[in-house]
Amino acid sequence: MSVIDTRISLTGLKQRFATATLPTEAQRSGFWKARFIGPLWLRLGGMPSCYLGGLWGWLGKKFLTADSATNVLARGAGTIDALSMQARVQPSLLDGKPVVALTYGASGPVPWRWVTDELRALDERTLLGMTRLDLPLLRRFVFPFLLEREPS
Repeated sequence: MSVIDTRISLTGLKQRFATATLPTEAQRSGFWKARFIGPLWLRLGGMPSCYLGGLWGWLGKKFLTADSATNVLARGAGTIDALSMQARVQPSLLDGKPVVALTYGASGPVPWRWVTDELRALDERTLLGMTRLDLPLLRRFVFPFLLEREPS
């Protein structure tokens, strides 16, 4: 059972994000399965947006170290790692409180060089992500997602 209603409004998501905590260093390891959340248009548009950005088959994110991560994509019967990211603690652009920010760097491919995923923990096995694009007219918008760890 999810710790958050996946159909929650953007306002509700921003409120939950504001009360969530900084992920621990232990949480910044291993694979986290992705799920799109929020209003219907965001849930339905998530995967096509990934496809257009070159991340078709996006399954989630994998922390390689506390400071680096990669996207995990489905390919055939297996998976591949794609688009490495740097992970660092920094103030959120949403509320100024600490987040783990995943960035692709200035040399990353378009559009990912302008993307920052801000992460906070809802609990030990659930991270709430807010994707932000550093582009005119889009800086105000967030694109939410969950990262969930399977129970062991």
